[in-house]
Amino acid sequence: MRRDLAVGGLSALLFEVPSASMAAQVAIADPYTDRYLRVCEVMGSGYFYIPQSDICLRVTGSVEYDVAAGPDVYTGKPSKTWKQTAKAALQLDTKAETELGILSTYFGIEGSFADGADDGIAFSGATIELSGWEVGATDSQFDTWLGSAGNVLDDDVVPYAGGMTNQVNYTAFLGSGLSVLIGAEQGTKDESGDQGEESEKLQADDHLIDSYVPHLVGGVKLGKDWGAIATVLGYDSVAKEFAAKVRLDVQLNDSVSAFLMGGYQSDHEKPNYFGAWDGTYAAWSGISASLSPKATFNSQIALADSGTYALAINVDYEAVPGFIITPELDYVSFGAVSQSDFDDALGGVVSIKREF
Repeated sequence: MRRDLAVGGLSALLFEVPSASMAAQVAIADPYTDRYLRVCEVMGSGYFYIPQSDICLRVTGSVEYDVAAGPDVYTGKPSKTWKQTAKAALQLDTKAETELGILSTYFGIEGSFADGADDGIAFSGATIELSGWEVGATDSQFDTWLGSAGNVLDDDVVPYAGGMTNQVNYTAFLGSGLSVLIGAEQGTKDESGDQGEESEKLQADDHLIDSYVPHLVGGVKLGKDWGAIATVLGYDSVAKEFAAKVRLDVQLNDSVSAFLMGGYQSDHEKPNYFGAWDGTYAAWSGISASLSPKATFNSQIALADSGTYALAINVDYEAVPGFIITPELDYVSFGAVSQSDFDDALGGVVSIKREF
């Protein structure tokens, strides 16, 4: 009896102890599996895996403080004191591999406090992308397909596009640097951006579609080692007018790049969502040159055949990575048919920005 008990007890001990040890190991290991973020290198810099998923997330944003002096270069209106604005922006990007390709999402918000008034927090975009398709709200492809304008703060004194809009678009990458875009856009009621000349064309509700026919946009782009050439065409289904732009970017050497962009609209007397400038024709051109590892000189000149032209020069100085100080000088001569009550304006601004 005692021998049997002893053998049984020994057997129990031999079989029980490893089991308890294994259980302890599992219990210890589990809590640590999700304590550390894994870098998602395959999706690019700054992405990491969301714990317990295959989705890669990137969080970016900025905090900026601007101080300006002189007249408003968009309107010519004089100012008796400093104009000060604090801004903040936050963007979330996600990417995940699927059987249909990379599934991407974007969401952004921004807010500002300007000259003693809280402008609140505003929605700045939300999109979903898959297999070349993009749906959601973001800036018009008439703007982003060509990369806006130059690398100056006030690049839209002569405006070059409409504002943010709900849209559906498709981009096909054909190889050898060639890509093609087609899209449909809703337009917008809010023309608070990109209206430098304060054209009377830019009235609220003018550019929001009022039928089941959307605004249409299409573009072609060729990118090479030397730079790129691209064109975009937009048709406003409300005004029944169209506008077009062509842009050439050239990398002159390792330190200097230049661009030239021209715009045309079919009837400048009618409100046009895509042709935001005054006059039939407009042009923008600029140069960026690296002065040192920390400093870059940027310039832009823009003109519209209404007679308005604008010149801007600045220097981006990156004191430490992600901390950029930009002093900029702007001069605008308002054309005879512009909506400004002033002949010209000379102003300056200093931007202090932290990007992350």
